[in-house]
Amino acid sequence: MFGNKNNKKERLTSIVKLVRQARNGISSAELAKSLRVSRGTITKDMGIVERETGKRFWEDDNGSFHWSEDND
Repeated sequence: MFGNKNNKKERLTSIVKLVRQARNGISSAELAKSLRVSRGTITKDMGIVERETGKRFWEDDNGSFHWSEDND
């Protein structure tokens, strides 16, 4: 595995926080820019977050991610 595990854990936690706080959703491009990673990294990380935490996101027709009410 490349990179720092602590940085990855922090990024995964930040994804949850950013999606949860985005009232109108947040795109993968916005997440990538906020976290200073590629969109491909965000795509991979979203799957990891869902698999490892059980938290679910939904994606609207515009490609923005939203916090699922089922998570609360």
